[in-house]
Amino acid sequence: MKDRLNNIIFSNGFNYKKDGLSVYMKLRNAIAKAIIEKKLPKNYQLPPTRVLALDLKLSRTTIIKAYEILCAEQYISSIQGSGYFVNEVTFKKTSDTIKTDIKQDSITPVSKRAMQFRKNVYLMNRGEYKGIAFRPGLPPLDIFPVRQWQSLTNKYWKDVTFSDLSYRHTLGLDSLRKNIAAYLKIYRNIQCDYQQIVIVTGSLHSLSILGDLLLNNGDEVILENPTYANAIALFKSFKAKIIPTEIDKEGLSIKSIKNIKLKQPKLIYTTPSNQYPTGVQMSLDRRLEILKWAHEKNCLIIEDDYDHEFSNWNNPIPSIFSLDKGNRVVYQGTFNKLLHPSIRLGYLIIPPNYIEDIKAMYEQTLRFISPVSQRVMSDFIERDYLSQHLRKVIQISNNRKLFFTNQFENIFEEDIKLHPVTNGLHFIAKLPNHLDDVKVSEFLGKNEIVAFPYSKYFFKGKKDNGLLMGFSSVSKPIIKQKLEKMKHLFKDFKYT
Repeated sequence: MKDRLNNIIFSNGFNYKKDGLSVYMKLRNAIAKAIIEKKLPKNYQLPPTRVLALDLKLSRTTIIKAYEILCAEQYISSIQGSGYFVNEVTFKKTSDTIKTDIKQDSITPVSKRAMQFRKNVYLMNRGEYKGIAFRPGLPPLDIFPVRQWQSLTNKYWKDVTFSDLSYRHTLGLDSLRKNIAAYLKIYRNIQCDYQQIVIVTGSLHSLSILGDLLLNNGDEVILENPTYANAIALFKSFKAKIIPTEIDKEGLSIKSIKNIKLKQPKLIYTTPSNQYPTGVQMSLDRRLEILKWAHEKNCLIIEDDYDHEFSNWNNPIPSIFSLDKGNRVVYQGTFNKLLHPSIRLGYLIIPPNYIEDIKAMYEQTLRFISPVSQRVMSDFIERDYLSQHLRKVIQISNNRKLFFTNQFENIFEEDIKLHPVTNGLHFIAKLPNHLDDVKVSEFLGKNEIVAFPYSKYFFKGKKDNGLLMGFSSVSKPIIKQKLEKMKHLFKDFKYT
């Protein structure tokens, strides 16, 4: 029987050649094939591992691994004190014998909400581009303190306990929420209970949560026009009725909708520190006016303070949240704009009466954000690394902003003009009317230059024609190189 088994093994494809599979898997395959083909009958006793190892000139470990896999797959059984025995294995034919009348195009339809999201995705400015120059909203990525972050990450895994690997608090780690509350108190003059803070992955995630929390079909949402293109897409997908408000020199103008007959506005979404994308900073009087209007209309304000540090560093104006005395404001911020987008961490400050609702939603959907990222971010704030890095970021950004401006004006001269955006991390380059900014953006993107079409930020009325261009994400030599390439590409651009 021993010789018979050896012959069967080799006849079923076993060999010693290095053709990709490990030897123990080759042996497993050969024995399994013999069992399927009934060459090894039921209750046949396989040789002991030591004996087969000697016969095949293999290590005993290899034989044991092959036998263990066959046992796990129920081709054989191990009986303590007796050895390994072949099981009776039966297989049913499936794909080649089963016939069905199901048509290939017969699928379960998606929900109406899914259809809305698919319908509106074209409105977004998305990130499927090669390269990072000149993507709007990016900080200086090349100066991020990778070694500090790596050291904190290594420390986490060095000190981690088994309980740390279990499920974590739904709304975020207490340590991070407390450190964010302390950071906001110092740098943004915002007072809040840390238990009001919800950890999210970024601005769009925040808006998605709030849309799920508050919006029903047809609810009225007040949006700045122009505004964050991804917010337009999201609120449309929630089937909200979007009410456009004009932007003047003081920011969002409530007076611009005084002649619109409103039923019951549910939300106002605004970016007061640095109106996105125009760069207008909302005045204190306008903030108080909007807050009063929201109280009168029983409306909630979403204050998106996405790049406060870049826009409010020298002469800060109180946030709408800090001016509010009636739990009328949801405040949202993000670390993605301050550090780098791949960090995927942001936060919401929620009025207390909504906390349990959001907690219930989280527990049934996302559950919680990675505790590793949260813990490292918490330590990054606590050790003062964040404030140190921010000072460096602001200095480098201002330096690159000046360089970008000078280079752009020298290279493009009078062909394309930069619209003066005082705050933030981008400029608006106004294009001639005969150029379609969407087509220009797509053309540049194919040539590894990122610039978002300005027209996509408008959802009502006249759409301005231009490109949003970030200036801080790359070094000066790359800024110069990419601007010169862009100038060359404009000469070749074909339009209809």
